[in-house]
Amino acid sequence: MSVRKLRCFECGHGYGYVGDDSHPARCPACHSSLVPPSGSLAVFDRSSWESANGLAKLRISAVDELGRLFEFGVAARGETGKLVELRIDDAPVDPRVIRTVVRIPPTVEAELAEAGLTVEPTSSGHPRRPSTSD
Repeated sequence: MSVRKLRCFECGHGYGYVGDDSHPARCPACHSSLVPPSGSLAVFDRSSWESANGLAKLRISAVDELGRLFEFGVAARGETGKLVELRIDDAPVDPRVIRTVVRIPPTVEAELAEAGLTVEPTSSGHPRRPSTSD
């Protein structure tokens, strides 16, 4: 049986989940669903656009094992990208949380690599790794 450390993107509450199944996808403190993916993510869409000055944006859409929609927006220049937007079931995650707490799941990281991008680490200096199993 595994123990996973999770953090609510809404209130910042850190909590653990004990078990090998998908977590309930609700913060135990504020009951928000703005929490990391439950179980693995399945990517179903990737779209991008690029401007004439070399700036680009990539949007990756995925669902977790509970059917919640995750949309990752990555801004890029050249081969370096930065996570600038995250929406969970169409609810936006605060940009300050994105810069410091949100970690890109491996399936999304693989999609970014396939698009030729590496993502900058969080502003705390830690590389982005998943908060849950993926």
